[in-house]
Amino acid sequence: MAHISVDDANAWLEATKLDLTASDLDADLELQVSTQILNRLGIVFDVSGWSTRETTPRLVRSIIAMEYVAWVYDKTYADNEDANSYAALLRQHVEANITGLMAGNITLPEVDPNPAQDTSEPVFFPNDASSANEPSMDFPSDGPPAFMMGTVF
Repeated sequence: MAHISVDDANAWLEATKLDLTASDLDADLELQVSTQILNRLGIVFDVSGWSTRETTPRLVRSIIAMEYVAWVYDKTYADNEDANSYAALLRQHVEANITGLMAGNITLPEVDPNPAQDTSEPVFFPNDASSANEPSMDFPSDGPPAFMMGTVF
């Protein structure tokens, strides 16, 4: 199912140049664009439930629509020798929004960040023993601590 509607795409189109109808929405292109964007956001968010327009957050729909429209402009005006500046502007907005979402500077009010990313405890030694090194000839001081606070000798 599509993540955006014709109205989502038309919001970013210049009506005097292009105006999409329901039959104009290229399902294959929309799938490619939405897959790429959702895969990038999947690093920070649980996107498994974002399978339709209704379940996809509004800002994410807007990002998908901007990227989709940028590709539509590029495909429509591919014969022009100059790069399409409006498509480039839309892509800049897409990148800024994705970067902001991934950095946590922009939030999605409809969803919580990925619960698998618990930031309440640091994830490095000594809380995460997987980063503890074993003593070696080059670094003999590596290894478990020689003493701990509160330990009586």
